[in-house]
Amino acid sequence: MLFLFSPLAKPNTSLYDYPLELWSTIPESELIAKLCVFIPIIVFGLLGNGILLEVIFSNRTLRTPSHLLIANLVVTDFLTLLVCPIFFMTHDFFQNYLLGPVGCKLEGLIEGGLLVTSVLGMCVISYDRLSAVVLSSSTRLKGRGTVAAIVFCWVVGFSIAMPLSLYRHFKIRHWKNLVEMYCYEDRTVLATYWEFLLIMLVWVPLGVMVVAYTLIIVKLDRYERNALRRQHPMVVRYKSRVAKTLYIVLLAFVVVRVPFTIMVFVYYNIEPFEHFQFNESFIFVWWLAKVAFIFLNAAVNPLIYGLTNKTFKKALRGSKILQCLCRLPPEEQTFPRNMVKFDIQKQTSEN
Repeated sequence: MLFLFSPLAKPNTSLYDYPLELWSTIPESELIAKLCVFIPIIVFGLLGNGILLEVIFSNRTLRTPSHLLIANLVVTDFLTLLVCPIFFMTHDFFQNYLLGPVGCKLEGLIEGGLLVTSVLGMCVISYDRLSAVVLSSSTRLKGRGTVAAIVFCWVVGFSIAMPLSLYRHFKIRHWKNLVEMYCYEDRTVLATYWEFLLIMLVWVPLGVMVVAYTLIIVKLDRYERNALRRQHPMVVRYKSRVAKTLYIVLLAFVVVRVPFTIMVFVYYNIEPFEHFQFNESFIFVWWLAKVAFIFLNAAVNPLIYGLTNKTFKKALRGSKILQCLCRLPPEEQTFPRNMVKFDIQKQTSEN
């Protein structure tokens, strides 16, 4: 979890009992319910991203700039699903913060850094697809440009997440009946920062992807009638696939990002925060929103950016992991993406 509730500091707390309910771990029924939601998402996401990583590193034909950009997103999501559950479950299942000062500093930095890096990777992928269809070939990322874009995503991603480390501090408070350990967050600074961070995590990538895919659809629409007159459905099919990808991206954003955005705005607009008591329903809804935002998002990205790529879908048939898990249907015949690009360029020259 990227932030924690912090009780109001009081002098001489050792003279008083802890004012809230004492519990070492969450109730067993709640633990089982949360694990039933949490574990399938993590396992599904690790398998999905792991299969794509296996395909990428075992198939040399996938070492193209476009596929390396998708590989960068896969690595980011795989690390999110592998590392972040440790922070999330340790914090959520225990009353005291058990990760200490190092965990308090690293938790927000790692989670926030991976999330921002992931959305920046989505933006670069959108630009790559835009340049492949709409822009000139000179604007496409190649070799060093691809490496520079990947490095840029990681450096900028973790730089943006740095305040989540700088303004969080591990605290120990002694009560008469409890030694309280918690990770304190400076709300005076991070309330404004979270507004900026949500813009980076939600609205910037959403805007970039909507603009990119819309321009691609508009470009393909110019040649749809010509393609139909020539009885050649290639461009029409590619346009339909791009539109379908756009709808999937928008739906995924609404499901996994908007609820968390709403909950953050509610949390940081509560006044006075120190005297506000959160009910169990609010806490559980927020828990679901965080699971969707951090983990469900990373789990569905392979479906969106891997399975909507025809080359990846074809290469997946060689995955040993996937062959062990399921029986694949017969391969369907498709039109290569470069033929679509060639057809568009040819029609442009004819016009």
